[in-house]
Amino acid sequence: MGRSPDVVVVGAGVVGASCAYYLAAAGVSVRLYDRSYVASGSSGSCEGNVLAWDKELERELPLALRSGDLWQGLSAELDDFEYDRKGSIVVAETEAELLACAERNRVLAGLGVEGEVLDADALRREEPYAAHDLPGGVLYPADAQLEPRLATAALVRGAVRLGAELVTDVTVKAILRGADGRATGVETSSGRVGADMVVIAAGVWTPKLLETAGLTVPVTPRKGQIVVLERSPVVFRRKLSEAGYVAAVEADDAALQIAMVVESTPSGTALLGSSRQHVGFDREVELGVAGAIARRAARFFPVLNDARALRVYAGLRPLTPDHVPIIGPFAEAPNICVATGHEGAGIGLAPATGELVALWHTGAPSPVPIEWFSPDRFAPVELAAS
Repeated sequence: MGRSPDVVVVGAGVVGASCAYYLAAAGVSVRLYDRSYVASGSSGSCEGNVLAWDKELERELPLALRSGDLWQGLSAELDDFEYDRKGSIVVAETEAELLACAERNRVLAGLGVEGEVLDADALRREEPYAAHDLPGGVLYPADAQLEPRLATAALVRGAVRLGAELVTDVTVKAILRGADGRATGVETSSGRVGADMVVIAAGVWTPKLLETAGLTVPVTPRKGQIVVLERSPVVFRRKLSEAGYVAAVEADDAALQIAMVVESTPSGTALLGSSRQHVGFDREVELGVAGAIARRAARFFPVLNDARALRVYAGLRPLTPDHVPIIGPFAEAPNICVATGHEGAGIGLAPATGELVALWHTGAPSPVPIEWFSPDRFAPVELAAS
């Protein structure tokens, strides 16, 4: 396979693909590994949201805004991945929710997110299929949708065109560290590979791989299911989410969380979400959960009562305790970089994550401080001796 790369990236999901792409664009020698195939994990089991309105405001939102700009540029630079800056609507179910949505929109406007509060009539002009008792919502016109598998593959092909190597069906079994704590490479199912830096972008499997180097990150799997409807003349103009979506995302208990998400695709199908469950690494579809997703969607859009499901799929979101991604090196292992913990926002935040890793590696200035996302923020605080 030739000489050792400067950087090994583990995980060919959208985050790892983005890291490989931006590192290669910076002139870095990169080798991207996946134990299976491109987008075989969570990136192949999600909706493709590029949203700003639902993000944590201090750290995650600046990353999302940067990523939104990058996705728009990538849509012109890379192979087609069905990018559509169609906008999204946060739909309120009650007057109280509408007031809360309007207040969040006011806060977001001060942080650079454009939004427009819709009353009931305006909501139905945007989405005629909305239930007649819904009081309104907020339109965020800059939000976008893309096809996540196509987007991940496009990033990988872009990275390869820039000189990166892709290696699939090879498992990275361990990270190798020297006496000084720095990584010296990785052990794979095909042998040992040296590298000056190792980037772990393996989603929910990141902690297990880091353990081989004596490192930890608090990332746990959170299962989500998507219902795909058969092709239909019913088309939703925007991406649609209920106001309670943020509460479902931020919930920390193990109970099943269901929040309405509806969107039409270019192929004529529609996607229904979303669910959140703490069930370990179980990726099996649960039809009871799929039914709950469908019923919640039909409450907001009654036309869906007559829809038929084509298929259901499930994926595992990498969740952190503070609901903010982990991006960057460890103080004790300064050339082992983590890029994970994006939970349900991996697609939306991927380009900015990859850019951040590449800029950090090359020492270039970054539009978003990587220190905000450091894995060391979870290190135990040692109490000073009294």
